[in-house]
Amino acid sequence: IEIVVRGDGRTYKFDIRLSNVRMMAGAYQQDFQTQEGEWSTIRLPFEDFRLYSFGRLIPNASPISPANIESIGVTLSDKEPGPFVLEVDAIRTYGAASNTGSGAAPGDLASVARGAGLNTLLELVKASGISLPDEPITIFAPTDAAFAALPEAQVRKLLQPEGLQTLRTILATHIVPTSISSSEVLSRRSLSTLSGQRFGVSTQGTVSIGGAKLVAADVPFAGGTVHVIDRVLMPELSPITSIASQTKELNTLTAAINAAGLADQLGAGNGPWTVFAPVNSAFDALPAGALDDLLKTGRRQDLLTVLGLHVVPGRLYSEDLLATGRTETYLGDAVEFGISDGRFSINGAVVIASDIQASNGVVHLIDRVLLPAQREAERPSRSTASEAAKLCELAISRGAPLFNAGQFAGCAAVYELTIESMIALGRESLGRDIIQRLELGMAEATGEHDWDGKAWAYRRALDDVYPQLTE
Repeated sequence: IEIVVRGDGRTYKFDIRLSNVRMMAGAYQQDFQTQEGEWSTIRLPFEDFRLYSFGRLIPNASPISPANIESIGVTLSDKEPGPFVLEVDAIRTYGAASNTGSGAAPGDLASVARGAGLNTLLELVKASGISLPDEPITIFAPTDAAFAALPEAQVRKLLQPEGLQTLRTILATHIVPTSISSSEVLSRRSLSTLSGQRFGVSTQGTVSIGGAKLVAADVPFAGGTVHVIDRVLMPELSPITSIASQTKELNTLTAAINAAGLADQLGAGNGPWTVFAPVNSAFDALPAGALDDLLKTGRRQDLLTVLGLHVVPGRLYSEDLLATGRTETYLGDAVEFGISDGRFSINGAVVIASDIQASNGVVHLIDRVLLPAQREAERPSRSTASEAAKLCELAISRGAPLFNAGQFAGCAAVYELTIESMIALGRESLGRDIIQRLELGMAEATGEHDWDGKAWAYRRALDDVYPQLTE
């Protein structure tokens, strides 16, 4: 290794870590001395590096194999307190193998796949028309034998025009949107894929990803890295609504979703959404008659308000929720997450089961229904016009991206719910002109047969009243 540095006269250590030598706090190290205020070119031969763990020399360690270098770094450990200065102009290699131009650049995916015998994968990628990101990626590539193990009828169906979107989803589930080496894979508990779904990583015995064994690793191609696996990873292809309807514990929630008219918005083609799904017993624990009252015709607005507290835009897994600690729901209300008595909770409701994957999001089962009345008291009172304006801003910020992504039903649902909330909020105080324009927007949307037409009818109403709300 050759480095060009300007330092402060102190002694530093250059660190090299290898993929085939993994130790706690371990690295191959070599000291280098800096000249205060002066640039120096320093050469560090591989043979002069020694392996240390927690600062202790490991005797008889194998020499550095340059092909296995996975990371480098610099350590200051002279036990002298105070500030330090180390400027780095260059880090490069030198020696017989450096800059010779003899190494061929990695080939494109097609040539690499053919060379690795991944012919079926290559054929399916071509047939699907899937678009790969411009950024480096990692492909977990099933072998030809892995695809051959699938039912022949299933593969034929995937190659039909109506099956191509499903095929693209399956292929996207084998792609991680960053290039990661096999050693990095070993340090992960799970991997998030291009489809949004994730798979667990197991290092018990043979390394596996989502149950598929890793049979070959670190094959470079022009767009990133390929790891070969022995099984096709099958994503969850059912949307949130299907997951709910097929789960006995969510029968009541399913009925509420249908009564509120949210089935299309939470169904296939819309999302992704994160849903906190109260189980049947959570609804049973509501005050007597409360649920029946919410499900009555004419109470849709109240039902939407309750269900809206249980839906968050995006695909958020439990670790994401715990990391953020707080997020905004479908209606803009904030909900908080944490660990209570050793259990994952949301606004005090215990999460019974987490990270249930759906094709258009993720579901977490909770033991209590979240009620808006419990949160209204926490919010300071604001003027009706100001509140309505903020609802309008939130709706457009949430709805416009959905519309631009082709999720017209989801966009229309956001706008519709907002308009209904504004009407309920300010029928007595927003003024007749504003209420009439909002009600006209609702009527215009009813006359539209397509979701994009409904979304535009709602949006025109919001655009027309917003200036009056902010005067």
